[in-house]
Amino acid sequence: MSMCDLSSHIVDSRFYSSGYTTPEARKIFCDKYRYQRWLDVETALALTQADLDMIPRWAAENIRDNAKLSKLDLEAVKEGLKVTSHSLMPLLEALRCICDKEAGQFIHFGATTQDIQDTAQMLEIRDVFSIVERDLTTIIHKVSRLAERYQDLVTIGRTHTQHALSMTLGLKMAVWLDELWRNHERLLSIKKRLLVSQLFGGVGTMDAFGDKGFVLLDQFSDRLGLAAPNTAWHASRDRIAEFLSTLALISGIMAKIADEIRCLARNEIGELEEPFQFGKIGSSTMPHKRNPEMCEQVVVLAKLINANSGLGLDGLISEHERDYRSVRLEWVSITDTSLFVCGQLSMMKEILSDLIVHEERIEQNVAEAATCISTEALMFFLGASIGKQIAHQLIYEISMEAIEEGKPFLDLLMSHSQIFSRFSREEIEKVINPGNHVGLSREVVQRTIKHVTDGLQQLPDTIDLESVRKCPLSEQCGSGSIS
Repeated sequence: MSMCDLSSHIVDSRFYSSGYTTPEARKIFCDKYRYQRWLDVETALALTQADLDMIPRWAAENIRDNAKLSKLDLEAVKEGLKVTSHSLMPLLEALRCICDKEAGQFIHFGATTQDIQDTAQMLEIRDVFSIVERDLTTIIHKVSRLAERYQDLVTIGRTHTQHALSMTLGLKMAVWLDELWRNHERLLSIKKRLLVSQLFGGVGTMDAFGDKGFVLLDQFSDRLGLAAPNTAWHASRDRIAEFLSTLALISGIMAKIADEIRCLARNEIGELEEPFQFGKIGSSTMPHKRNPEMCEQVVVLAKLINANSGLGLDGLISEHERDYRSVRLEWVSITDTSLFVCGQLSMMKEILSDLIVHEERIEQNVAEAATCISTEALMFFLGASIGKQIAHQLIYEISMEAIEEGKPFLDLLMSHSQIFSRFSREEIEKVINPGNHVGLSREVVQRTIKHVTDGLQQLPDTIDLESVRKCPLSEQCGSGSIS
């Protein structure tokens, strides 16, 4: 068995990875692409230093022309890692070996390893950010359309897993939509703080760059499409913690939606169902099963993502000016969280695109529960004549009797002396029609859709995924994009 067959992480499984991530996301974090990113950052550094006459132009161009992973001896890099136990030096040594001898002396000029790796990691995060923004926007559009479509479909509102009052299915979806939009706003709000470069040297003084440190930082950042930070953040990992926490919030609403679909797919409820195609098997021993496995997997991924967000908070505690205990956590937490979020969003797009809404079952459930989900309206109706608190007590006692003895609520109500002497059965039946008591459900749906639509219209028309599309896997490695 060759090394490439040893796929021990679930995201690399040839059989099960689709339940955890997407090929698009995996490309971002493949070994070759990560190494090429490091080389791209080194190239950006050299070219910017040449612009500022800090190193010779010919040296920078020679570095750029050779900083292609396809040109490097990767076996030598692997052996160098064993000897040096250093994550970057063997790669740089492999680059020096193919550069002109004099040019090689200007590789990594004045930078420290974490400058290069943190900057490259931000480029990875930028690609993840683009995928998440794109897919979250798509999901928002899908939920918005669902909310509008079902804004008048009366359904049972449930609290504490019990029947509560009538509402519309569209209102339930509008609540999802509003939360999705808040998370979209959170995602965009962190972008300016998050996507920054790192180029401050060993302890953040920029001493090796002389009096050109700030201009070098600005131009280096511009070349890579990142912002320039005020200080070194080698030991300040709050940006990463915020990124992981924001992804955890986004994954949480996905899990909330998926779990609601799962709950409403129960046989005794049967109102919603994830997409189903003939041939999908729910059980090896119970042929009848139609399990909500996609929805369950969305929740699984949310739990994994949430666990990783705690590692981001752990990373806030660093000693002095540098501490790899945080950074090495991030190599796992950022990668896994990003892969899981992209997989989760992809799954949610599929679920929402073909969500099954059993309208007849919803109407049937509403009709069967009509009396109990209209008790609030009935209480206020009766209360106008006998007092609200008296009405509450009366309805409570009759409801408990109906439940305990299995008798029809309306029959018990109409047999009560305070009711049959004042109200007709027809009056009561009209009052307990659930369709008359959805309140401002439609208006809330429309208000929410308008708010989200207005917000989306203020955003750029396109989301740049060009760098993701250029992810190299084999031959493409080494097609550096720095100019």
